[in-house]
Amino acid sequence: MFILEKKKFWSYENKLVTIFFFSIGFVFFDRLAINYLIPFIQEDFSLTNTQIGLISAALALTWSISGPIGGILSDKAKSKKAVLATFVVLFSVVSLLHGLVGSFAMLFVLRLIMGLMEGPIVPITQAILTVESSENRRGFNSGFTMNTGNAVFGSFLAPLVIVALASTFDWHVAFYLTIVPGLILAFVILKYVKNPDQAKITQVSSLVPKEKINFKQMLKHRNIWLSIIIFSAFMTYIMAFNIYGPLFLMNVKGVSAGTMSIVMASFGAGFALFGVIVPAISDRIGRKPISLAFGFLSIFTPLVLIYVDSLALTLILVFAFSSGTGVAALVMSAIPTESVPFQYAGAAIGLTIGIGEFFGGFLNPIISGIAADAFGLTAPLFISSGAATVAFLCSFLLIESSPSKVAVEQTESSSLVKV
Repeated sequence: MFILEKKKFWSYENKLVTIFFFSIGFVFFDRLAINYLIPFIQEDFSLTNTQIGLISAALALTWSISGPIGGILSDKAKSKKAVLATFVVLFSVVSLLHGLVGSFAMLFVLRLIMGLMEGPIVPITQAILTVESSENRRGFNSGFTMNTGNAVFGSFLAPLVIVALASTFDWHVAFYLTIVPGLILAFVILKYVKNPDQAKITQVSSLVPKEKINFKQMLKHRNIWLSIIIFSAFMTYIMAFNIYGPLFLMNVKGVSAGTMSIVMASFGAGFALFGVIVPAISDRIGRKPISLAFGFLSIFTPLVLIYVDSLALTLILVFAFSSGTGVAALVMSAIPTESVPFQYAGAAIGLTIGIGEFFGGFLNPIISGIAADAFGLTAPLFISSGAATVAFLCSFLLIESSPSKVAVEQTESSSLVKV
């Protein structure tokens, strides 16, 4: 009976992956929607590029605080699913309130609150998923929920749906539609998600290094601080591209809102596809070589917008180079959780996300906005490319953490010792 259960497609693991795919996707749909509405909001509020950067930075600042707290809460909470469902409902309500804003100040405050509500969701989902994932699917599951969920909803559907709604009705309308899916997701989480049992936690913990370490020692692990640096750089790359790419296309290249949405959606489509393929490949051949090979391609994504004029070629190249985003899930979730005992999994993810949000999501939009006002809208795109270069170079220092590769290395080492 046990073997037959394992062969069923609709296993609990797959149910969980599906639920978290929609949960994280909905988070990033709400988060990134404002980037595609900025050209419309800018007309109403007469925003400068610096103010546009501040709007994105506000959410990232509070996300950087609530992310680590959410990770610790995930490690401590008896009912992780209740905490998760609560935050889903809260951020959905705050998202709806965005449609009522009448000034830059009100929008800024709501983005601060939104970050507090959204920040804990990713660490909690990924910590649960780490326990419930099969050893040979951890990279795939993380990539599918984090990258593909993020990309399908936030980078592919959002620019198409949001721009269409804003063009047909008004940008306020887009925010009014978020409360219904949020309530549905919260109900599904409470009904179908289980709190991980201690036996599984112990089993997962046995897959990581056996030495006892405390929280301070965890911070000293090379993969932890490298993941923080690389994820911070990836956040800078992605956010600068997503925030200022639409403005560059419309205000500098003079394309229509519809064309802009198609270009940005091509990035989202690549993010969705490669966001799961790249981590899945890393399950087989290792995290480090994949981080290097695909991370290198990210360097060129923002440069395409600057130097390529053909729309067809722009769509093809942006889609192809977006494959580098698959590395983000590895350094955000898979590598940190594989490098430390499970009792620190939520904290490791939360810390990586929190610091990454602070530098890539908070400081970066402000600096990019100031640079755009001073030097033009090409400046944020060069910052985006530079950050991707930093992520690529730091990947050379990673220690391989994929369970399949580590097991092979340990077996080979044991064989050499016996010889």
